[in-house]
Amino acid sequence: MTLALVGSGFDVRLRTAVLLLAAFACSLTIAALLWRWLGTRMNRDRWVRPNYRGERIVAVSGSLVVAVGAVGAAAVAFLAYRSSGWFAYSSSLVDQERFAALEEAGSLDLLPVDAIRSPSMATATGAVAAVLALLAFGVLGFRDDTRGDVGAGGFVAHFGRSWRQRQLTTGVQKALGGGVAALVCTQIALFGNVSSLWSGHGWADGFAVIGSLEDIFIGSHDRWELVPLLRGALIVALGANVLNLFDRAPGRATKVALVWWLCGLVPVALADPAWPQGFSFPIADSAWLVWRTPALWAAGAVGASVGLLRSELHERHMQGDVGVNATGAVLGLATVAMASATVEWVLLAALVALNLASERWSFSRMIDAVPPLRWLDRLGSPYR
Repeated sequence: MTLALVGSGFDVRLRTAVLLLAAFACSLTIAALLWRWLGTRMNRDRWVRPNYRGERIVAVSGSLVVAVGAVGAAAVAFLAYRSSGWFAYSSSLVDQERFAALEEAGSLDLLPVDAIRSPSMATATGAVAAVLALLAFGVLGFRDDTRGDVGAGGFVAHFGRSWRQRQLTTGVQKALGGGVAALVCTQIALFGNVSSLWSGHGWADGFAVIGSLEDIFIGSHDRWELVPLLRGALIVALGANVLNLFDRAPGRATKVALVWWLCGLVPVALADPAWPQGFSFPIADSAWLVWRTPALWAAGAVGASVGLLRSELHERHMQGDVGVNATGAVLGLATVAMASATVEWVLLAALVALNLASERWSFSRMIDAVPPLRWLDRLGSPYR
């Protein structure tokens, strides 16, 4: 296997920009076509809910976002694997001469997980974590959309209702399940090792299977740290919930997701090839591998959301928790992979503040009170 290195920094940034734009545009187009083909088939009684005006419309169109986003992230994982392999995470670096010798011999795939640690190679494993995040939060959101109680809202309301009724509401199930999913996906993205599935162990050996699963969900290097894991998991879980809190008007959550991706992830992807999460490079040129950026993980979900935006603004459907929760989770996961610890702490504080504020104040009223935000919020909506 040969690593395809790219030349100048400008060339890499241009290629990355084209790649991000292509992933976004393809997802947008596919989602729009899927709604045109499947929209009428999704108009079933159990998938229809009243919107803010009392009109009954399809409330689970976000399932298309989950499908397109998961396929897109899986494609990123496959292409990144073809470019640089699954192996990714370790604290010790391979010296340049040994790395070059292994690359020339075509035996990089045989490196143990502790042999190399670089962001470009981590992209493949991280994209697998993004697929899991989309599917897990999508399933939890779909269950809440189709079986949940529309009368309960917010953490306090859901947990209070569960306490009074002595049973878990779908909202509480979503919160607990989302926390577990966030921990697992963050663990895989930062410390896991998907390469163990393709290792030389025989799958007939039960101990080899257990060891492979341990490598995936726990990791096999000495850089594992509890604080980054918990901090990242909280960002993923709270990011999913915050995007859901904004989903109180047509297209609002999609606009917030687009701003998050365009202003938070894309500039970092174009400006800095490194992951600040303790990753470093075995050789200098490997920093310029095109498949380095976690911003690609979220490109599919955000693009699909924008593809459904026009019909959503015309109130033909709404994404529901299935779409916005999954999109918020994958945006949070990509941010965790790309941001420094300082940025993560600031983001976590902001997410906590927004979640707490939602228990007391209405986001819709706050947005309406600020003219620029009100204009942006109602842009493209013929009924508002």
